[in-house]
Amino acid sequence: MSIIPTIKRFEAESYLSEIETVVVDQSDGGVCLEQTVFYAESGGQPGDSGSLLFEDGLCLPVADTRYIPGRLRILHVVTPPPGMVLTGRRVVARIDWPRRYRLMRMHTCLHLLCSAIDAPVTGCAIFPEYGRLDFDLEDTIDRAELTGRLNQLVARDEPIVIECAQDAAVPLVRTVDAAPPPASAEGLRVVRIGAIDRQPCGGTHVRSTAEVGPITVTNVQKKGRRHRRIKLVLDDAMPPA
Repeated sequence: MSIIPTIKRFEAESYLSEIETVVVDQSDGGVCLEQTVFYAESGGQPGDSGSLLFEDGLCLPVADTRYIPGRLRILHVVTPPPGMVLTGRRVVARIDWPRRYRLMRMHTCLHLLCSAIDAPVTGCAIFPEYGRLDFDLEDTIDRAELTGRLNQLVARDEPIVIECAQDAAVPLVRTVDAAPPPASAEGLRVVRIGAIDRQPCGGTHVRSTAEVGPITVTNVQKKGRRHRRIKLVLDDAMPPA
């Protein structure tokens, strides 16, 4: 029997925080849903957390969200009571929205950083508390100057839209040894930030650069002759002095 892929509502509706759906499969690791708002870990962005609320009042925390090998289905990591059958049951899937929104802001911010540095990206990590990109770069980077440039891009309030591009229109992929860009029957999923940046991406993003808010480049590390690691935070996430 062929496996029906999970419908990924987060790809087109990143601001959707909950939906009603059905459990289609269950394993020791968790459950698969017919459709989901939970982003599965990929592209440097961690999987969503949240909860599954069943009609009888059962509430199961979702600790993580991951792709099952083959990437057709998404596993929601939960621990149901022993012996409980969840397959076939209706459920409200609800993400931890404050955490997701911070990840959306941070992911968008890293696109801005990518556009500001003219060098290939060799690594990426996105967390609610901070984000970082690694660049194949020899040049010295002035942390304060880069912070200023990024905040200027944020202040432009550029719109962020999701496009589908056919192969002939594929924009530059800046990541070295990148995984294949996200694609569907319509084409590649491309994130365009006004006139600032345009590249394939499967992650979740805010609607405009202004939503990112003020940011600070906290560290520029020299990890090797041609390896610069740039770490930044959203200012409302900065730790106390």
